Amino acid sequence: MTIYRKPTDLPNEVIQKLDLIIVLGGGVPLDVDNPPIYTKHRCSSAADIYHRSKAMKDAAVKVLAISAGTAHMPQLMSADGLPVWESTSSASYLMKELNVNKEDVYVETTSYDTISNAFFSRTNFCDIAKWSNILIITNEFHMERSKLIFDWIMNAPPSHQEYKLHYLSVPDDGLSKEALAVRYEKEKKSADNIANVLMKKYPKLPDVFDFLNQKHSFYTASALVERANKKLTKAEMANMKALRQSYGGVGREDGLGSTPIAGNDASNFVFGTIFGICLFAFLQFLSSRRQKIHSKNI
Repeated sequence: MTIYRKPTDLPNEVIQKLDLIIVLGGGVPLDVDNPPIYTKHRCSSAADIYHRSKAMKDAAVKVLAISAGTAHMPQLMSADGLPVWESTSSASYLMKELNVNKEDVYVETTSYDTISNAFFSRTNFCDIAKWSNILIITNEFHMERSKLIFDWIMNAPPSHQEYKLHYLSVPDDGLSKEALAVRYEKEKKSADNIANVLMKKYPKLPDVFDFLNQKHSFYTASALVERANKKLTKAEMANMKALRQSYGGVGREDGLGSTPIAGNDASNFVFGTIFGICLFAFLQFLSSRRQKIHSKNI
């Protein structure tokens, strides 16, 4: 379970045996083709390994882009009103910018944090597809906790196959010092909780399932209902400002309650909304005027 620091550190014999590269999501994308810059580093490293794999063997390693979104930022929405998943943006970048064949790219669209990243990667993909030799890629700020979680969940019994996990840590470029300081502090606290509490309390895969569905604030029914009804105070929003940068909030730190619209459709959406309001007001004015004229004629 080695942690590599750059793609060139991976020996050819490791790459030849890989079944899968998992690219962790990194926050809300700017648009469908444009994930956060630190996520682009993850994708670029995955593409480097993918192309090396393709040159070595007939069947290239598969790439799984994971994560639906984050609990810390609103979703990017497409023009048809549906979410643009983090994994969708990573997949688009992999295919369009990094020349990874579309047949080799998969997306996981259920998870909203690193624990569920690992759980749904295993249960929805790896256990079924028999992908057992896996490279997991994320940034330095996220690596310690990610390794703890994937080591725990991918090896939680019962298991029908033995997982061999490798890790690749990529630079934290694209985040301010303030954002990184806040994120590293959060990561350390979370990693301590994983190592000292959760791994011991929920050692088996059914235990993790119970944790997600009975204790986790983003999967438990009652917690989701409570969250949906909660009103954030200005103080709570201010405290989240720096942290949100590392979840795709760079450039829109005050947009916690807003819903970003994907791509060029954002301007169309705004224009359409304003036009609709103006048209409605104009029709109301005409209706009111007709009523006044009608009253005078009577």
